[in-house]
Amino acid sequence: MDALTLPLANRLLVLVAPHAAAKLMLELAARLSLNGPLRVLDGGNRFNIYPVARTIRRYTAELNGAMARIQLARAFTCCQMSTMLDEAPADGLPTLVLDLLTTFYDESISLAESRRMLEDCLRNLQRLSRLAPVVVSARPPAALCAERAVLVERLQEEASQAWTLEPLPAPAPPMLWD
Repeated sequence: MDALTLPLANRLLVLVAPHAAAKLMLELAARLSLNGPLRVLDGGNRFNIYPVARTIRRYTAELNGAMARIQLARAFTCCQMSTMLDEAPADGLPTLVLDLLTTFYDESISLAESRRMLEDCLRNLQRLSRLAPVVVSARPPAALCAERAVLVERLQEEASQAWTLEPLPAPAPPMLWD
C-alpha cells in the first residue's frame, strides 16, 4: 500500500476490501482536500462527513476551506455511476470513487448489462487518470451474487495497481473458568 502515500501519481489505483475500505478512503479524501479540489463519487453511500472533518482538523484549523474543496456526488444505480463518470471532466482533479461496484451487484440488472456499464466506467476512469490520480474502492460481492465476482476481477485488471485487503480476524472470545 506504499502507493497511497501523498502525493499520488496520475494512475488508476484500486482497493478491494470489506466495507469498500471506507475508513481508508475517507482518510484519503480528508488529506487530499488539504492540498486542493477533489472529486468524490460515492456508489455505496459510504461518504461520511464527520470522520473526514475530524481528520482535516488534525492537520489544519482551516476546516471550512478544506471541506469546501470536496466535490461530492452520489450514485444510487449503476446507470447513474456510469453517467457521472461519463460527464466528469478531465480537469486534473484527483478523483476518489467509493464503493464503485455496489450498484453493479443489483440483480435487477443483468450481469451482461452490468459488465457493459462497467466497461464504460473503466474507460472513463482511465481517461480521468491521465491527468490526475484516481483511487477506486470496491467490496467483494455477497455470496448471493457470487457470479458477479467477475466485475471485481475486471476492475482489478484495469488498475495500474490493485490491493485486496482481508478482514481482520474476529477477536477470540474470553475464556471462562469455572
